[in-house]
Amino acid sequence: PAHAPMLLRMRELARWLQARLREASPSMPPMRAGFHAVPSMRQLHLHVLSSDFSSACLKSKRHYNSFATDFFVPLDAVLGQLGAHGRVAIDAFAEEAKLKAEMRCMLSGRVLKNMPALKEHVASEAYRALLRGRADEV
Repeated sequence: PAHAPMLLRMRELARWLQARLREASPSMPPMRAGFHAVPSMRQLHLHVLSSDFSSACLKSKRHYNSFATDFFVPLDAVLGQLGAHGRVAIDAFAEEAKLKAEMRCMLSGRVLKNMPALKEHVASEAYRALLRGRADEV
């Protein structure tokens, strides 16, 4: 597939960034890299983020679900689909439904009824303990 070299380069850059961030902050939560199943802009862009969801920029259920459900497609999964099938198949209707689903903790499955509950949960020691058992996914 023609796009594979660009995706491999993006993975290389994401891993470079992850290593630099880890050097600067060794206790940083696990990091993830991936794409939204239905992109929010035309330009191909890779999201690299920490798994702690501790951000003032995270303000809506839709935004949270775009990273905490399988609407967020790991880079290696995209590369795998591209290698196996020559393309990445997406059901846009099904993917959009994931953004409207109830919020759940991506680690424990706990239902989070609103943004204040989410913020409280990701700040909890229980969530931090779950994060400690995870590896980077970059």
